[in-house]
Amino acid sequence: MLFASDVVLTEFRGETSIEESAMRDPDYALLLVCDTESAIGETGMIELWHSIARDDYAIVIKGHDGREMLRDAFNSDLKDVVRTISDLGLVLTQLHIAQASSPYCALARDLFLEALEHSGYRQAS
Repeated sequence: MLFASDVVLTEFRGETSIEESAMRDPDYALLLVCDTESAIGETGMIELWHSIARDDYAIVIKGHDGREMLRDAFNSDLKDVVRTISDLGLVLTQLHIAQASSPYCALARDLFLEALEHSGYRQAS
């Protein structure tokens, strides 16, 4: 048996695999959920997923009714993910991490916020 005494296990709540959301590859973990609004006032959400095995990101954009509107996978850089969000003209109204106690999700939040800032997104006062 191998173990490390200072390791913190990262746990994810429900829907931890894109396979459950009809994505082709089952090794994605849900990291972040963003509430969104379009230019014409439609609301929805963006889910940010990550595959550690391939080190790539995927997003799933859903309408306010939970219906999937877009699925974009195999982005190796968060800047590409943010570019897709920006190209759609979406405003992010609130950001939630999938597991509050997960340092992995917290790191993803920080990296995502940095990528948003570099792409011109600004936090409203």
